[in-house]
Amino acid sequence: MNSEHLGARILIVDDEALTRNTTRAFLDKHGYAVTAVDSAEAAFSLLNDGYVPDLVMLDVIMPGIDGFETCRMLRHQPKFSHLPVIMLTALDDRESIDQAYRCGATDFITKPLNYPLLRHRMQYMLRSAAVLRHLYESQEALVNTQHIALLGNWTMDAAGDIVAASRQYLDIIGAATPPVPENRLFERVHREDRELLASCRRQLATGRAYRLDYRLQAIGRDNIWLHVHERGFPFFDVRGNYQGANGFTQDITERVAQEERIRDLAWHDRVTGLNNRDRLLELIDRELNADRPGHRMSLLYVYVESLREIATVFGQEAADAAMREFAGRLQVLLGNPLADGASALARAAKFGRYDEHSLVVVLPGDECDEVRRIAGQLHAALTRPVVLPGEDLLARAHIGIARYPEDATDGTELIRRARLVALHAASADGDVIRFFDPDHEREAARRVALERGLRAAMEQGGQLRPYFQPKVSAATGEMVGAEVLLRWTHPELGAVPPAQFIPVAEDSGLIHAISEWLIDEVCSLIGVWQHEREVGNISLNLSAQSFFQRTLLEFIDEVLARTGVPPARLTIELTESVLMQDADAAAEVIAGLRRRGLRVSLDDFGTGFSSLGYLNSFRIDEIKIDRSFVNRLVDDATGRALVQAIITLGHALGLEVVAEGVETQEQAQLLGQMGCDLLQGFLYARPMPADEFAAFRCPAVAAGSAG
Repeated sequence: MNSEHLGARILIVDDEALTRNTTRAFLDKHGYAVTAVDSAEAAFSLLNDGYVPDLVMLDVIMPGIDGFETCRMLRHQPKFSHLPVIMLTALDDRESIDQAYRCGATDFITKPLNYPLLRHRMQYMLRSAAVLRHLYESQEALVNTQHIALLGNWTMDAAGDIVAASRQYLDIIGAATPPVPENRLFERVHREDRELLASCRRQLATGRAYRLDYRLQAIGRDNIWLHVHERGFPFFDVRGNYQGANGFTQDITERVAQEERIRDLAWHDRVTGLNNRDRLLELIDRELNADRPGHRMSLLYVYVESLREIATVFGQEAADAAMREFAGRLQVLLGNPLADGASALARAAKFGRYDEHSLVVVLPGDECDEVRRIAGQLHAALTRPVVLPGEDLLARAHIGIARYPEDATDGTELIRRARLVALHAASADGDVIRFFDPDHEREAARRVALERGLRAAMEQGGQLRPYFQPKVSAATGEMVGAEVLLRWTHPELGAVPPAQFIPVAEDSGLIHAISEWLIDEVCSLIGVWQHEREVGNISLNLSAQSFFQRTLLEFIDEVLARTGVPPARLTIELTESVLMQDADAAAEVIAGLRRRGLRVSLDDFGTGFSSLGYLNSFRIDEIKIDRSFVNRLVDDATGRALVQAIITLGHALGLEVVAEGVETQEQAQLLGQMGCDLLQGFLYARPMPADEFAAFRCPAVAAGSAG
């Protein structure tokens, strides 16, 4: 570090402790006198107490006063109007960059910080700030330029010739001494900027000052253009006659280059290096605005469904590595010739990463066969295994295709419709590559209508009802409890299947309110029944959103206390997908449920890929064999072996085992012989309303162990 900067006072304002402390340690090591605070309020407290820094490093996103407002407030104080301010942020969009400079930032650096580059930037800014201070102290006539480095002042006569100038200005324009004729300067101004500069200078005679950025050819380098910022202020004699102008010119070439580099970073995805969403939208708009007769375009929205699971199970680093691999395959595929004449279409593709789980490809054409062929090759490339250290990961990808102008005429709507198709493909069986058609729009409208209906059902009451499906002892054939299944009867649509409305409830955030209502309703019923008859243990399913609500345990405590229901009467059923979302938090909630005396069941056991790990990691009471295994029990020897293995494993771990979907006497007998504890299915009863369940008696079905 230059000796003049040793001990320079640096103020770091950042609410992120890791960034704050790491940056402080780095600057301390290099001889700066660093003060670090976690908020703008703390920073202003220091400044009000007399602390004067030489440079401020300011985070953009902070609680309370954010970085943009802090910078504005600093610039409103005269003693800090020229203080170097570096804005730090993880935001990489162009608007944030522009806003930072509008607020008065000296420079803008994105996180994570490049510390070697940061050090050089700070040296540059401290050096520039020192020059400004010197100019301010020694040249009061240039008060409007004291905060600018690399500038020169000049005086122009009424004819437009420079008659006096500082050395800095003469160096910028490549002149030895004044006067400098106007035409000599204009010969070096870029031809696209020449008329604008001439117009500004003509208007000086009318009393109008100007402020302008333009390009100036570098001396001796025909292909190199300097970027300069210039301001001019007219002056008049006592009679009001125009005499000329004073002004200053700043060489901003380096700043413009930095801004271009920042914009380049802001237009590319950090993980993959591909175009990001903002850049994609710009490229799509440019393609749509191309003035070509009969112009057509296809947009492919590639939804990599399994990335969320990969991130949950293996960590975000694994998901990022997988996305980088997918991006590389995309680049290879679209950069190489393809068969059957489609290579030109592929090579002209524009593509990038749209969001955490999705890629977008734009093809300048809409020939269905070629577009589908390219989409098929994309799908094949993305669904090949991704080999990571210790893991081979398989991806599930779905591609939605929307075409211009048939399906939409603007970029945002094209993306929305292609995304709609991709998500529809992910939620339904069938083709993984689909073209948009109006049915998908109607399906989206139907989901919106269902969401409205659910909200009305919650507000009005009477439409949502708990249904009960009995559980039967495999040994005795007696009913020992039931599982609660939610049913919805819409006033116009009639019975809406749970497979349709539960995903809507989850996506809309209604599921938590519905779950709380269901827990309260079921406990109220149990509270009445326990004085009239024995109904056994009642199981309730909880979604991930409800399970991880921090108020869940307190709510259950309140309901049990109010209804007088013993905790042992309730079992909370969870699926592996719920546990996958946050294993540590899930273990904590499960422990809280079991401490209260509730039982915990793992539903759909065997259908995921981490079942054994969950049995080892979580304290549960019961596992439920999925109906897909029970369906194959009679005719499939492999299926029987799997069911026997699940039952044996469950008993070895001290767990109760329940089989779902029992529909035949033969299935019941086999399960009983294998040692299954409880049976549930149409053989005994279909789900029924509360009043029917209260009067239910098990039919005369032989015990599962019979035969």
